[in-house]
Amino acid sequence: MNVWYPYLKLLKSCLSLPLMKYFLALLWLMTLASMIAGCEKPAQQTILFAPLKDGVPMEKVFFDKYSGKKTVKNRFIFVVRVRIASVEVPVGMASASEEIWSYLDEEPVEAVHSTGLVQNGLRVGVGVKESFADIVRVLKRMTGKKFSENNFLNVPGETMPIVLSQSQESQTIFTFHDDMTLTGANYPDGDNLLSVICTLDEDDPSAVVLTAVPQIRSAHHMPFIENETGKPNLTTKPLVYSFNLLTFQTRLEKGSFLVIGPSYESRRPLSLGYHFLVRQKEGVEFETVFVLIPEVFAAPVK
Repeated sequence: MNVWYPYLKLLKSCLSLPLMKYFLALLWLMTLASMIAGCEKPAQQTILFAPLKDGVPMEKVFFDKYSGKKTVKNRFIFVVRVRIASVEVPVGMASASEEIWSYLDEEPVEAVHSTGLVQNGLRVGVGVKESFADIVRVLKRMTGKKFSENNFLNVPGETMPIVLSQSQESQTIFTFHDDMTLTGANYPDGDNLLSVICTLDEDDPSAVVLTAVPQIRSAHHMPFIENETGKPNLTTKPLVYSFNLLTFQTRLEKGSFLVIGPSYESRRPLSLGYHFLVRQKEGVEFETVFVLIPEVFAAPVK
């Protein structure tokens, strides 16, 4: 049955009314039709249940800056859940466009040792909750794909490795410095990581201070001797190469998120951004955009 039939029938009955009543009825019909045709459900973040401790959901932490009250009053331990969403777009769609970054604030991101994140092929920005739907809409239009998502639980202060590109062959990477010089090195086969540490503000435990450094973790393991309880123990570990000059830090308030993507300089095949965020699929290059969404929970301590 035609969805417009009831409205056409009503319009027909209005023809017998005086001119003013007819005009008002027609105006009402046009408004109602535009509301039906123009409504579009905005993109929203995926709703996840709280993590469990001993089968009991943890309490989500928030801070009321006006009253100074916290949601938790008893003894507890904090846990940070980091939701990591990623999507691949054709090369140049993110690195050569300002559309994504127009919704983000790049000022709060501080490079700890260097200001050369963009020169080394990386771009990092902070978004607020209200802009998340816009970011999803832009990225979906670029690729037509949904985000792939993973979730990690982390104790504040502990290192959390996030794999950006896996099982890479030996790489040659040149790092750009503030004094306009380049240093290069060859790195073995392995995984390209972003090593992340989340710490909490004691006055506002719902806010996360996120520190990150790019790293390469070798696929080959080397023998090491560890002293546990005074006894030497032979073990094997991968070698880890850190790009300390590209360490960055930012504060994420409750509901905000971090976007990590390629800058224009990621087109240089020897840049860090190219090796960490660009990959080839059947001869076609794609670049990856990552979205990190931290949430703080409190688990009661018996």
